Amino acid sequence: MRNTRLIDRISRHYLTAFPKYDFSTDNLIIGGGIIGLAIAERLSRNRHRSTLLVEKNANLGEETRYVAKLILNIYPIQTNSFLLPIETISSRNSEVIHAGIYYPENFLKTRLCIRGKNLLYELCQSTLVIPFRRVGKWIVSRNDSESEYLESLKKTADKLGVDTYFVSRSERERQEPDVNAHEALCSPTTGIIDSHALMGYLATKIKENGGDIALKAKVGSISKNEDGGYLVNVSSPGTQAVIRSENVINAAGLYSDKIANMILPGHVYRLYYAKGHYYCYSGLSDIKVNRLIYPVPERHIVGVGTHLTLDLSGAIRFGPDVLYVDTPDDYDIVDDNGERTEQVWKAVTSYLPKIKKEKLYPGYTGIRPKLQGPGEGFRDFVIKEESDHGLNGFINLVGIESPGLTASLAIAEMVEGILDKH
Repeated sequence: MRNTRLIDRISRHYLTAFPKYDFSTDNLIIGGGIIGLAIAERLSRNRHRSTLLVEKNANLGEETRYVAKLILNIYPIQTNSFLLPIETISSRNSEVIHAGIYYPENFLKTRLCIRGKNLLYELCQSTLVIPFRRVGKWIVSRNDSESEYLESLKKTADKLGVDTYFVSRSERERQEPDVNAHEALCSPTTGIIDSHALMGYLATKIKENGGDIALKAKVGSISKNEDGGYLVNVSSPGTQAVIRSENVINAAGLYSDKIANMILPGHVYRLYYAKGHYYCYSGLSDIKVNRLIYPVPERHIVGVGTHLTLDLSGAIRFGPDVLYVDTPDDYDIVDDNGERTEQVWKAVTSYLPKIKKEKLYPGYTGIRPKLQGPGEGFRDFVIKEESDHGLNGFINLVGIESPGLTASLAIAEMVEGILDKH
């Protein structure tokens, strides 16, 4: 059976009479996470070109979602023509607006994080419908060696034009008396954001701009169309359809390597799956913190350490750790009879000594799509039009992990720029 149910979820102006395909669009975005939504919203602003986003899950933003085992609510956001159900756990990631100072100056992660941060703040301040707070962050050292790293980080931030400054001991004791730090580097432009509200806003704007979104639409294969563009086979429960698109943007997150390899010769991309555990804390009366607290990051920047983040309600959480797993859907919480909790407690008490181990509990996990495997060096985002393979208009976004949320609007801007060169 072909296309009968998908028609219900795709505007009829995409329908065609061509025998090779059922729908035609100018821009097809694969993946309904924050990156795909940002790209679709950006491209849909051009009313002269059609934009369609397909997402294999029933919900937008589901693949890199952090799955709560203990606290879970569901609420719908109504858009023009479909419901966007979003799990309102604390977050599917840290929901941090990063400053953009951890990565090498010439990397996409750095440039897009800084640009994306500015775009996010501009959007939140102009729309007034996306909750956010510019809470700031302290990166804390625990010894002289780590303080040398902070000095180096400060020099990097200065080169990048990102505001940072060292906090004096007297100010540290006054502002954060519960934090133990040898030195503290403040990043005042770091913030937190309601990522679900952001996704809901972008989905609504896509519809207002004349774009469309199809949920439960799984891509099965991609091929070049002999008359130009690409043919994408999409299945939905009980039905399937072929979509012809001039441009295809692969923003499939944890599955972006598999989507890319559907059309690229050989297996060009491979992702590794890094599960991260987040821990909640029941003893909010024991401590008080006013900003995010990060330790000096790990070597190779596999993660930025077991840090303390706040949500918009003021609740604190700790994490994530890094545990490489074999599959992109292994969201089980692994506590190893309390050993992981013990490790988290030891890491956290190095900068927050009042934390009580018995009040720490595993809250949720998430999986990050990494291009580097265990023990390998740092890798940058891949955002690439595959022209060297003869695939003009086919853009892959692979390994878009942190700071992907912060960079999302800048990534969309970059993708638009690539397509505008055609």
